[in-house]
Amino acid sequence: MNKPMPIHDHRNVSETSNSSVNHCPFHENHTQQSALDPEDTIFFPNFKRVVAEYTIDESGMKEFHIYYGQREVCFDDPELFDFGEELAKHEYFIAQEATTWGNGYQWTQIKDLLDHLINEGILDQASPNTSNSSLSQIGSRPSLVPPSKSTTPRMWYDECAKITHDLTGRSTEVGYLESIIPIYRIVHIALDAEGRQIGEANAFPTQLRLDVPTTWRTCLHPGSRFQDDKPMNVTALKSIRMHWKQTLAALHYFREAYLRRFPKIRQQGWTVGDLERLSTQVLALPAFLMMKKKNRIENGHLHPVLSSMFRVTDGIRMTMHYMLFIAVDEPTLPPDTVVTSNQIYAYAERNAVFISDYGVCAGPKAMIEELLHVLIDGEPVDDAESVVLDEAVISALDAIESAFDYGFYGLQVNAVTSSLWNRVARTYEQILSITERWPEKELPAFITIRNQMVDLVDFVRSHTYVGTEEWRINNERAYSDMYAQATSGLGQITSKTALTDRLTPVWTHSQTAAKNQLYRLLQKRFDSKNIAANSILDDLTNCLMSYFLTEQVVLRAATEIQYHINQLLGRQQPLRQLTAKDLYFYYQVEEEKSHPPYLINEVMKIIGIEVAITQESIEIIDCLDT
Repeated sequence: MNKPMPIHDHRNVSETSNSSVNHCPFHENHTQQSALDPEDTIFFPNFKRVVAEYTIDESGMKEFHIYYGQREVCFDDPELFDFGEELAKHEYFIAQEATTWGNGYQWTQIKDLLDHLINEGILDQASPNTSNSSLSQIGSRPSLVPPSKSTTPRMWYDECAKITHDLTGRSTEVGYLESIIPIYRIVHIALDAEGRQIGEANAFPTQLRLDVPTTWRTCLHPGSRFQDDKPMNVTALKSIRMHWKQTLAALHYFREAYLRRFPKIRQQGWTVGDLERLSTQVLALPAFLMMKKKNRIENGHLHPVLSSMFRVTDGIRMTMHYMLFIAVDEPTLPPDTVVTSNQIYAYAERNAVFISDYGVCAGPKAMIEELLHVLIDGEPVDDAESVVLDEAVISALDAIESAFDYGFYGLQVNAVTSSLWNRVARTYEQILSITERWPEKELPAFITIRNQMVDLVDFVRSHTYVGTEEWRINNERAYSDMYAQATSGLGQITSKTALTDRLTPVWTHSQTAAKNQLYRLLQKRFDSKNIAANSILDDLTNCLMSYFLTEQVVLRAATEIQYHINQLLGRQQPLRQLTAKDLYFYYQVEEEKSHPPYLINEVMKIIGIEVAITQESIEIIDCLDT
């Protein structure tokens, strides 16, 4: 064997940030000797989790991969491709049989390979009976979902200000809802006509999730989910099965309507960005129906076909989101990358997208593939002529064009507000760099800000998806495409179709006054007599003001888009101006802190300066002034 065989662990961003996923444990474990005998039985403990495929690496070389739950085995030596292929086909085999695979192998070579895989926990050596007895319990499983903190169904339409205040202590009017929560999560907490929250166990915010009777079972679907420690929600699956044909028929109709706005897709094929927008539009349909003023669907009355459309399509949206933004297990893809339904399914398998915090996707592979073929490939629904849509579903689809506009505005504002987190991460890095040049490193004020910045930068790098400049550039690429294509979908003709144009600050006299006030307060805080320090304070002032201006222009753009959303919904325009503290709501209520801490709050804690920003003004306030 000329090269070691890499085995990768698929971990989250915090676990992979300080180590390489290309680490190969072969040489460390190769010296471990097992008592493997040619007549021993070898088996995969959970064979149905095995997923295998050929790929091409960055240098254009062919590789064979076996994905096994959260583990990945990579064969890059063509001599071992036959071994890998046969290994992926055998749940049990006698060790010596592997020497006959392909053109044949020497026992010493096969023993080394099997020893390696056994030491890594991929394979085991025992009898088939041992495998069967070690299977996890099949049947009902206890829920892994934490007990709910809420007992009352709530909805943003008439409770937005109260909900935001209850959760964070700060009220935000419903007229800014789409700016503080991504449009694809707005109906998560809503109930459908079956009394189930549309977001099920993953309802957002988690503080508003309800305990709803749910049956959980061990997953027996082949692939990455097979007998996973996390169970599957069979109650939701049962509901989806009951409405499956109507759901597919409605999605096929939805697809055709979407292509009327983007006819070029028929010739060019679906891209990752296209499919993220299409899937988000499906999720925006029930949000539009439950948020518009006229003929609104009340909470608890959404037809189960519409909630089923949401649930099954949200898996596609999450997979597209991973492809565009999450570069943990494999590189992100440009938004104009053409993808097929088969590639999407394979990506979801090898990146564990079917596994969430509390459970695994309950949909059998055949149902998922049927969904992908209908929504993406445009295949007709089987026995379509016999499918009769309920009146409530027909009525919902009649509103599809207005719902599209709502969805595209939602995508625009999501691109605008999400761009702010890249700038927050960069600003923390810049402040840390500035403090490195401080001439009076023993100054208490300097020590405080330096230590805080080290901690903040470390958190951003190890716990967020904007932790590297490469990731930030990829994010900006994806959000720029999202904004431009949403603008096109709205049929808007404007000179500012580029996101970078919308987010370019312009200095005014009032901003210059704010900058001067900030500089004076920084001088007061650091109380430095060193001439060189004044230059560094000037750099710190410019760094912070640059961020404040970016925040201001984000607020200006979001407010403008919200105006159109509110008009479309027949919703009252907000009475007060939007602030970035409103945008901070999403970070405050999300469980996994995948965004950087809000910079304005950190500035207040570290330096004692409060900054109040709206689209019209920047106010610098001395919190320590007695």
